[in-house]
Order: sequence, then structure tokens, then C-alpha cells
Amino acid sequence: MKKLNDLCEKFFEMLDLSATLDKKTAENDKLCLSKSLEKFLATGYKEDAFTVYFCFSEIFRLFGKGYDNTQKLLELLSDHEYHSGELLSKHRDHYSHSVYVFSLGISIYAHDAKTRKAFLDFYSLPDDGKSTATFLYLWGMTSLFHDIGYPFQLAHEQIKNYTKEVWGDSAKSNPYVSFGNIDAFVAIDDSDRARLNCSLCQKRKFSDLDELFAYGLSARLGYDENKMRSFLRERVVKQPYFLDHGYFGAVTLTKQLFELPDFVLDDKRLDVLTAILLHNNLSKFDMKNSRPVSLSNHPLAYMLMLCDELQNWDRLAYGKISKQDPLAWDIEMNISDNRLDVLYLFDGRYVDDVNGGKRECKSYTEIDCGDYAANIVGGKGKKGFLETSLDLRLYAAEREKAKKSTLYASDNSFINLCDFAKAIHASYTNLCNGNNNADYLNAAFEELPLEFKISNIEQAKSYSEKLELINCFYSSKDLDYPVVESFTDTGYGKKNADNLGFLCREEHVRWVKEKLRMGWRYGTDYATTQERLTKKMHKDLVPNEVLEKAEVDKDRVMIDNIIPLLKRFGHNIRIYSYRSGRKPDLEIAGTGHRFFTDDREKLKKQIKAIIAKYSEDNRVIVRTCFGYGADQLIAECAAEMNVTIKAVLPTTYEHFISVVKADCISNGHKFDESDELRMRHLLAQTVVCKTVRDEENFYLGASRYIIDKCDKVIALWDGKVLPLEKNGEPVNLGGTYHCIEMAKARGLKLDEDIHIVACHRN
Repeated sequence: MKKLNDLCEKFFEMLDLSATLDKKTAENDKLCLSKSLEKFLATGYKEDAFTVYFCFSEIFRLFGKGYDNTQKLLELLSDHEYHSGELLSKHRDHYSHSVYVFSLGISIYAHDAKTRKAFLDFYSLPDDGKSTATFLYLWGMTSLFHDIGYPFQLAHEQIKNYTKEVWGDSAKSNPYVSFGNIDAFVAIDDSDRARLNCSLCQKRKFSDLDELFAYGLSARLGYDENKMRSFLRERVVKQPYFLDHGYFGAVTLTKQLFELPDFVLDDKRLDVLTAILLHNNLSKFDMKNSRPVSLSNHPLAYMLMLCDELQNWDRLAYGKISKQDPLAWDIEMNISDNRLDVLYLFDGRYVDDVNGGKRECKSYTEIDCGDYAANIVGGKGKKGFLETSLDLRLYAAEREKAKKSTLYASDNSFINLCDFAKAIHASYTNLCNGNNNADYLNAAFEELPLEFKISNIEQAKSYSEKLELINCFYSSKDLDYPVVESFTDTGYGKKNADNLGFLCREEHVRWVKEKLRMGWRYGTDYATTQERLTKKMHKDLVPNEVLEKAEVDKDRVMIDNIIPLLKRFGHNIRIYSYRSGRKPDLEIAGTGHRFFTDDREKLKKQIKAIIAKYSEDNRVIVRTCFGYGADQLIAECAAEMNVTIKAVLPTTYEHFISVVKADCISNGHKFDESDELRMRHLLAQTVVCKTVRDEENFYLGASRYIIDKCDKVIALWDGKVLPLEKNGEPVNLGGTYHCIEMAKARGLKLDEDIHIVACHRN
């Protein structure tokens, strides 16, 4: 079984976006989308889902230039769910859910050759990277926007739920919401009609969207057009029981696409709309004698209905009953030709009931007994709403969910990250040329390459974490907490701390990690900005202490400008200070042998388990002296876990790198250009890189410093006790055994405070 993130990788290996973008832009934009999806699948956070929406919309310019029109659709959906969902009995998130659905679809396309062939044959496409891009466009539009009509259903459900709780469930006496002005809402005006080019029937003139949808459903599933048109209208007007968000999603997306002056509705785009129309209730429950959707008659609808049902994990519950019925927290999958195995992972099979007892988790039971799979593909006497030969096997298992240590108090409803990102770019632009006109700043942001837009968005997303580290948070609410007007104020965070400098260091590390993730490397071999971009090389991929003063000053100005610029964007977002501290700091000193024979991955697994244990209740800081071998391996683990790293070097930065290289070569170990680059990149991810010298014993001063500062120790040690004196003279000072002894002398205890990871010295 594999994680969904791993399954998505193959799709991006197949993808070629060069049909509409130049080769370099195509590769970089593909990387932006893949890395954004990778991050979302690792966290499940809606802020990371946002970046996936943003990337997709920017790559395909779905609603024209800029993100504004997409923003209206998606952020309104998120806001409606956040503010209205808790008024319902049953309601779960649809914003992040849609990105999960998207990732399921691309994984199935990449790994199930039969499904891929069915899609390609249906649209007469070759099996190549550019056809994969066509699938990405159609599937992305279908999956990412399939629930944008949910606010219509929410309004209906709220009144129904309110009257039910007050007077009971009686449809005869209770009022319900119905929508007026529908004829005008779904009408196709002359200008839109003139731009329609439905390639299945080019001579048709559609008067409204119901007629258009009825035609599309008839073309794919063979329904009578007139009957279907009447049926669609009946499902919207005067419905006491249910309003289908699938219908309103199709209408909303169509109207938004019609806003584009050059939009052409061909058969593929019409399939996107009818797939959204079909996905929820229309063919599953509402139509008598409905025709099951299959890969051969409507592949996009088939994929959406399948993936929408399978995405039954990690969905935020808003409704009262939904909160009482927990879903799985993650899945693992195997995908092969015409077979799908999905393992749903639950915290437990049983949950607390309202009477203080225990009951079986409803979702766990439905999956475990086979009912859930049968509802989709048939079986156990059930028909299923898909016509398919797919071998679908769903399993449920208990596995403890790790506690999330990256949840922060900053306003979770804040989703307007695009404006936050513009404020960050505005700070840089204002610093460079003094132009702070709002129209100019919006235009300047729009002209950025996608990678740099995402960089500003990622910086915006990181503020909740960084602010927490100085005992602050942001919110658009009026709260009874002290408001922070400037990061230069020393009246919050740690006493007399340089909060501005701290935030700058944290931002530099975040920037370094982002650049490395996007394939950049340290280097100075470029003369112009364009050459730097082409080579993906940057001289500032170094520790903060090594940066030129101009770069440090630039960061300070940019960070401190965020507060006034946020005010100018008018979202009433303020930064508040806690009245007391949050997670306490806990420092771990990392030490160990320079050369060892053990498997690095096995050692890393043990190191990460120790760090993860302390991260649950603390803000962990890992310090090492960055010697070759164990020191760097421990720092590497911390970097991969996004844990703060501080380096204490026994000599200056460049000199130390040359010392490590010479030490390796003299001991018969390889240290080539790639090893040096890896070390530089690892050091660049430290928030502090200081030098502590000892003139007589090279490593002693630095080793003593990290031990004196630490609360815990991780030591990769073979257990051999070495003499610390020989003929009355000190030896082996600053080495692994000496570090353990220094820690014990400070009162730290073996196993409790000093964690030995056994390894064999080379």
C-alpha cells in the first residue's frame, strides 16, 4: 500500500505542458503544481489546498488573467462553509475535499492503464504527455470546482434544519427555501449564444442552461432531451426536501466561463459541466430508471463520482451529527489495471456515544462490512451507481493518528492568502522603487512568474507559525489582546528580544528550504538576474550570518512593512500578542561519530522518533557542530521535519567546510562537489550559524557550547569509552564520548535525557 502523495508523482512524470507554454515555463509551472499538491497531501490544511487551486488556475488561466474571478468562487465557498456549516446537522468540508478528489483522479489516471486508455479513446487522443495535460485541464476543472454550488444547498438546508429542530420533521407544515428568478439566472443571452460552439451539434441554438445540460446528458447517456429539461427545472423549483448543489455547481461554473470573451464551449467542456451536474444526486437517487454512468459513456462523470465517494477521510466536520461520526484520518492505496485497493485508517473502531458508552464508528463499519464499496460498484444485492468492471476493494483498520504539532491560533477562517501575498510583494516593490499605488502593485504581482507568486503565498502562509514563535497570532476579529503595531516593539515575545531580527532569520530559512525544494542550488556563477533564473542558482543560499548586509537590511524592511500594508488591503487583519507564552523551547544537542558503517535511513528513523516525541509539547531546537557524519545526519533529520536548527562551528564558515572536506579525504572518504553542496544547503537552513573557537582542541569549544545549552542529547555512539587523558595531557576532547560525559556532569541522565542511538564507528 502506498500513500497518495507517492502515487501522484507518476502523473507529473508523464505530464507535458509545453503545448501552451514554452518549455522552461512548462517545467517550472509543473513543478509548482506538483510541490503544492505534495505539501497539501502532507498537511491536509485548507491554506495548502488554496495553493493547488491557485497553481491550476494560473497555469490554465481558467477564468482569464489573474486569480480574482477564481477567488470569488472558491473563497466564498470556504467562507459559507465556515460560517454556515455549524448550523446544519450533517455537513463536512468541500474546499479541501475537492483537492483530495483531484489527487485521487490523477493517481488513478497515472497507474490504471485501462482507465487511462478509456479516457484517451473516448476523446481520440494519443497516449502522450500532451494528452496528459488535456486530462489535467478537464479533470482539474471537473474535480476542483465540482462543489462550488454548495452555498445554494446550504441556504436550503439551514432553514430545513432549523424548522426540523424547532417543530419536528414534518414536510407538510414546515417552510422551505426555493429560488426565484431562475429563468433569468439560467438564460443564455444573445452574446453568449453567439459564442457557443458545441462541436457535437453546431447548429443548435440553446435558450437556457437547462436545455444545454439536457442536450449534453442526452448525447452521453441517451436521455430524452425534453423530459430531461423539465426534470432539471422540477428539481430546483419548489423542492421541500432537497436542493442539489451539483446542478447549481454546473450553472455557476458555466456562467463564470461565459464571462470570458473568447470562451468556446466544445464537447469536452460540456462534459465537465454535465459531470458536475451528475455527481451528487441526479443519477444516484433522484431519477427513476436512471442509467449508470460508465467509463465508456462519460469518463469525466465516472471519475468524479468514483473519486468523490472514495474521498471519505480527513474531512473537517461542521454539522452536529457529522462531528459525532468521525471519518478515517488517512488512506493508503494500491492501484493497478482495473483494480483499486484502498485502506482507510481510523483512530479507533469505537467512538464515545452520547450516553457515555461506546458504539461502533459508522464509517468504519460501512467500509469494513463491504456496504460502502457495494454502494459504488454494486454487490451484496445492490446495483451501484457506476457501471464498471473495476475490482474495488475497500478496507478499514485502526492506526493511531499522530498528534498535529503545527496547528496555530491565527485565524483559521483567513483564506485570503492572495492579498496577503500581494502585501508581501508590495513591501519588496515599495522598497525597490517607492511605488505603492494599489493598481501598480496588483499589476506588478500579476507579472511575476508562477514560482515567485507561490513564494509570496508560501511566505504569507508561514506567518501563523512564525508569529507563534514570538507569542503572537493574527486575526480579523476584534479581540481583547494587545495589538502589535511594529515588530521592533520589544514589549512582547521573549523579554528584550529582537523580534524583527528573529522573524527575518526564520523567513530566510523558509526561503532557503523553498528554493531547494524547487531545484535551486548555491552558486555565484551568474552575471545577470536572467542568468540566475535560467541556472536556478543563488548566492544567498547560505546561513543568515553569511548574507551581505544589504540583503539582511532588505529582509528587515520587508518584514516590518507587513503590518501597515495589511491595513491598506482592508481586511481588518491585526497581529495580537498573547499575554503569556506558548510552547516552551527545548534544545537538543546532536553529536556522534564522523564515520560509521550503519544504514543512514535506519539511523534517521530512530533520530526522528526522538525529535518527534519532544515536538509534541515543545518547540524543539536542534544544535550540532556540523561535523561530517552524525552531526550532519541529525541536522538533516531536523530539516526534513521542519524543526529549527542552530549550527555551532569550531571555525569560520568557509574554513570549516574546507576542514570537513580535508578530514574526509584524509580518512579515505569521498567528499566531492555534490557533498560540499549538500553541506552548504544544510547549513543554509540554520536560523543561527555561529563560531565558537578553542585554540587548543579544535572541536572542544563548539561541543561544550551545545552541551551547555541543551536540555536533551542525541548521540550516535558505538558505546566505546575513550580515555580523555594520556600521559597527563587531554585527548579526545570534544568527541562523542566526551560530549556524553559533559552532559552527565551537568546532571542529564542516560536514557531519560541522553538518548544513545547505537552505531558502529568506521
